[in-house]
Amino acid sequence: MKIKLVLFALIFTWSSMVYGSMRRCMLLPVKDSVGGALGFKVFTDVERYLKDSDWCYYTSNSEILNILSNYKRNLNSILEDPRVLKIISEKTQTGSLIKVEITNQIQGVDLEIGVFGENGEDVYFKEKTRLTVDDPKVIAQTVKNWLSVYEKQIPYDGRIIGVLGNQFSIDVGTNRSLFAGNELLILRPIRKRKHPLLKEIIDWETEKLGSAKIIHSTEGQSQANVTQYDTKRKVRNGDWVVLKKSSKVGVVEQKKFVEEDDYSFGKLGEVSLMFNFGKGSATSENPTTKKIGGTVLGVDLGTTLWITRKYWVGLDISRVVGSLSQEEGTLTNSSNSMANSFFRVKAGYKYLPMGFFYGPQIDAYFGYANYTYALDTATSDGFTEVSFKGILMGAKGSIPIKKVFRAHVELSFLFNPGFTEEASVYATEDDSARNYTLEFGGKYLYAPNMTFDFAYGVNSSKASFVSPVRSTTVKQSTFKLGTTFTF
Repeated sequence: MKIKLVLFALIFTWSSMVYGSMRRCMLLPVKDSVGGALGFKVFTDVERYLKDSDWCYYTSNSEILNILSNYKRNLNSILEDPRVLKIISEKTQTGSLIKVEITNQIQGVDLEIGVFGENGEDVYFKEKTRLTVDDPKVIAQTVKNWLSVYEKQIPYDGRIIGVLGNQFSIDVGTNRSLFAGNELLILRPIRKRKHPLLKEIIDWETEKLGSAKIIHSTEGQSQANVTQYDTKRKVRNGDWVVLKKSSKVGVVEQKKFVEEDDYSFGKLGEVSLMFNFGKGSATSENPTTKKIGGTVLGVDLGTTLWITRKYWVGLDISRVVGSLSQEEGTLTNSSNSMANSFFRVKAGYKYLPMGFFYGPQIDAYFGYANYTYALDTATSDGFTEVSFKGILMGAKGSIPIKKVFRAHVELSFLFNPGFTEEASVYATEDDSARNYTLEFGGKYLYAPNMTFDFAYGVNSSKASFVSPVRSTTVKQSTFKLGTTFTF
């Protein structure tokens, strides 16, 4: 293998010390487990998409295939070597090497994609899914969906490839909606940040050097002039340029959805803050029915951390308070207060039916939850602080509507929950207890890392006793408004 690598390196001479742009891409031979028949069809479809795309300047791999033709049997293992990938990148000046692997199963295929950087080691993007069909068109469309996600994660619109005084050239032009008169930000990459578990590149630390304006633009290249320096550092080859979103000269007709909404996949997780308002109630059947209810207000705080792109952990904390009054039956105390505290810790798996992160999603999770309903103790009326806690199980489904809306429904429950009461109102151990939470809602995408959220949720808990027949039920139904930040 070492001899083959040396021969390969000799054939591929060093062409430049400037790293390849992420907007210059190459699709490596698609690996499959059926002798290449399926992989070739997928390769042809995806390659056609890349050639027609305007986010990636596609470089054909025909030269690579000719050189590696003698190693066809070991091609897959050769392309696993980061040193080989680095040489390919240097020769072709591509900064996005796309690898697709297909593994046939009894029903369907396992599909995996990886996008590697110019050094052959950096992983810019990686996804894997199980498809229930082996149709090459479905497989290719899934790959194209993933590449659309990757496109939105590229941190720049172009790179500087030549500098003369305060003027410089950019490796993209009208093909990336850069027109004469557009204003640019000039950034210098400092270092890359990797996900602590995935080892993927999730962010870049950059320094703003200044601003510039495009003075001339062709389809594949632009020239710009520095209008302002923010540091003492001068522009050099390899620096990044980002089109200012407020710069609209010549872009009205060319602008596409991705330019308007620079979506990017979350880096480590998300945090949400929701304000609640609605109704709370408590019902005691001991043996006559007594019920109190009223308005409640509160706040929810939720945090989700992504272990991988599909596995996650979360923590939810909620606090709701309100004043309740008599609604049914004869009560000794006609009023009461409610202070509900909810705590949930969970771990889950995200299933992507279409293999596309921005498409439909189904989350299944389990964990532990404690729901405490703090009522003022009124033994004669059958009310006191009660708690339901135990193993949490749930599922959540969401689906995009249009481009900036997403709707969801979520159902969770406690499996055989434990019941405790602060004061001895019922005096015996419960014979059965139950709890469920149901929520409907949606999200409006306000910014790439921020959504406005709205929902309606019901949380209900009940403990029943057989001898004698008694029960206590606590419930809250609230509307929720808030926001979620992706970080």
